[in-house]
Amino acid sequence: MGKSYKGLTGEEVARSREKYGSNALERLKGRGIIRRFFDNLSDPIIKILIAALVLEVVVTLGRCNLVEVFGIVAAILIATLVSTVSEYGSERAFAKIESEARQGLVKVLRDGKILEIPTDELVVGDVAYLSAGEKIHADGCLIEGRITVDQSALNGENIEAVKHSATPQGWDLMDPARVFRGSVISDGAAVMRVERVGADTFYGQVARDVQSETRESPLRLRLSKLAGQISRLGYIAALAVGVCYLVGVFFINKTASITDTAQLISALIHALTLMITVVVVAVPEGLPMMITVVLSANMKRMLNDNILVKKLVGIETAGSLNILFTDKTGTLTTGKLSVDRIVTYNDTIRRISVLRRSGAVYDALLLSAVYNTDAIREGGRLFGGNSTDRAIGEFFLEDTAPSLSVVSRVPFSSERKCSSVTLSGGVTYTKGAAEVMLSGLRFALNERGEVVALDKSYVNQALQNAVKGGERVIAVSRSVGSGEPALVALIVLKDKLRPDTKQSVRTITDAGIQIVMVTGDNRDTAVSIAEECGFFKRSLGHLALTGEELSALDDEKVKQLLPSLRVISRALPSDKSRLVRLSQEMELVVGMTGDGINDAPSLKLSDVGFAMGGGAEIAKSASDVVILDNSITSICKTILYGRTIFKSIRKFITFQLIMNLAACGITLIGQLLGMGNPITIIQMLWVNIIMDTLGGLAFAGEPPLIYYMKERPKRRDEPILSREMIFHILLNGGFTLALLTAFLGLNIFGDLYISDSHRMTAFYALFIFAGLFNCFSARCERFWLLSNIGKNKPFILIMLFISTIQILIIYFGGELFRSTPLLPEELGYAVSAAALVLAFDIIRRVFKKLSRG
Repeated sequence: MGKSYKGLTGEEVARSREKYGSNALERLKGRGIIRRFFDNLSDPIIKILIAALVLEVVVTLGRCNLVEVFGIVAAILIATLVSTVSEYGSERAFAKIESEARQGLVKVLRDGKILEIPTDELVVGDVAYLSAGEKIHADGCLIEGRITVDQSALNGENIEAVKHSATPQGWDLMDPARVFRGSVISDGAAVMRVERVGADTFYGQVARDVQSETRESPLRLRLSKLAGQISRLGYIAALAVGVCYLVGVFFINKTASITDTAQLISALIHALTLMITVVVVAVPEGLPMMITVVLSANMKRMLNDNILVKKLVGIETAGSLNILFTDKTGTLTTGKLSVDRIVTYNDTIRRISVLRRSGAVYDALLLSAVYNTDAIREGGRLFGGNSTDRAIGEFFLEDTAPSLSVVSRVPFSSERKCSSVTLSGGVTYTKGAAEVMLSGLRFALNERGEVVALDKSYVNQALQNAVKGGERVIAVSRSVGSGEPALVALIVLKDKLRPDTKQSVRTITDAGIQIVMVTGDNRDTAVSIAEECGFFKRSLGHLALTGEELSALDDEKVKQLLPSLRVISRALPSDKSRLVRLSQEMELVVGMTGDGINDAPSLKLSDVGFAMGGGAEIAKSASDVVILDNSITSICKTILYGRTIFKSIRKFITFQLIMNLAACGITLIGQLLGMGNPITIIQMLWVNIIMDTLGGLAFAGEPPLIYYMKERPKRRDEPILSREMIFHILLNGGFTLALLTAFLGLNIFGDLYISDSHRMTAFYALFIFAGLFNCFSARCERFWLLSNIGKNKPFILIMLFISTIQILIIYFGGELFRSTPLLPEELGYAVSAAALVLAFDIIRRVFKKLSRG
């Protein structure tokens, strides 16, 4: 650069580092993997499993069911380890960001010499040299030169900013004298003086904010309630079993005397053992494992839909969203400018094929696009130039201009607001801001190459309409020699909506989710985009506020307006965090999209943060979900996956509790009938495998069905066990228990089998096949039991696998499984009896449908 600077001395560098710190990002102490593991043991369902394990081992004085103990331990370890590794991996992401931020060198002036030093060694007061293509590694002000910077990583907007040496007015991102860490230099060269480093930079403050802990997820909150419900149900069932056992022993069967102390103590201990067994059986130890399986399975599917899940629980949380705060650029829109239309002196043209028929107007625009630009054409692609040059160049990319020599060129300047090029033949083409150029134009070029009078009212109206819609308008003029310039056309540039945006917005709003766009654009532009998307309707009283208007309102007023709020324009980063906080205080489940460094705190604070795949690394580190294709359609799919997962969890719990009710009940009745335990320990092992592992895998494959998006969002604290589920569990579980009891106690069933061993083998088959049929019942909430079953092929395969193994157990299990080979008709009787479960469930569904009218 032209001026001479001394830079800091070695002593001044040391004093500056001591006073202001280094340029390394501050990292708060996080939780290690061991601490995370023990923290995850506090999961509500895990707590119940641990309590059940203690009761099973300690209270029974070691005479415990080893199969049940092994199952509980395995469930605790697998679920806790998977969630711990997942969470620890997301925390490690910040270390990667920190490492990436340290990479690279920066040129500074020290002791009168230009040196290249690691970015961490920058200090306040350093003089740093900046050039095109480099990142800026600290905050400061320009003291010489002029550069164009891309600050989209900081503010999310794709408009490049021009920076030059001047007196700074503050720390606003748009201050022309200020440059900020994390932005990229697109063009030019400059010298900066470093004024903020490390954690004090805009980037560093964000890096510190994203390491804070967030509130409890909706799923964890719901599991806490479920744990309480299951505990109460288990205790009630255990008390009932204990009391019934004692009544049977002392008063019905009279196998012991209440006056005999030894017999009394023995009976009480046995009753306590039975009660503990019931509590253990009642706990759905497969639930934590199933939740992990269903989240992991859907995570893999979602990756095929361009959705990268960083935190497993974020999937289910997305399905519970009440409100989604989204930015505009790159999410609702394509994220880059493109030509929307060409306004000539008397027409509006939207397609290049039509423009090619406009004669001299087309020729002039093509020459301007090829020669009056900083973008370079090579191999059918464009390189360099600003966003305007690239947008116009891409519109004419398939067209070839005649080869002409450039006589002179006047580059764009912020004072003139235009650039010009003179080609061989003395023809000059000028391109610039329409509002500036139109004021000096009186003539226009027509398609025959003639200069005609310019209809100022027509072109000014076209300009006003475009500006009101948030579009950028470029004017192109042509002049020959010293002649007066004539308008060739207005080129209207627009960051267009993605092709799928409108449909995705409609799907999200139909799902009862409120969309609020938070953008740095002006109010007119923001409202225009929101109306085009379809989530802003004046007729419904929807509101649009500026960031300044929002900051003038107190929190209570914002909460009052929030249900009607749809647009925040000219928003600041602090506005996003405030809106998330206030929404959460209203007990809403909050989603936030973002791609810039400034979005990271609100992404972290929200219940589920959606980072764009093309965004800043620190934004992706702070998020729960990364949208790889940057599209709101993928966010819509994430919501659907989340709702599907919650449905799958409910289906699995319904199935487990139905079978738990039957298992607990038959244990109780077996005691009353003096039969001991109708199901042996080894048989119960197979039952547990079906109920926990295989059942979880079967329900994990449930497909995402679009009708889930027609339902209203669930409350954040809505219990997993709904009234309808409880009714279903009690009816189907009660009927299954009654069926099992009748099979054991009624002679009509006993007479069907040639011996008691055949009957008990058939009873076990009945129990298993009744469980399978209850699986079908729990899987589908619609009237037709087999609805969409073809979309969950693993479910079908698992049901076939269980059936096959059960038949093998019947015929080859022998003494190990207390089984005796059944005659074909004997097996048929058991399966037919089990099928009554389906018949009963169809009757239940008929009454349910009739009751709803």
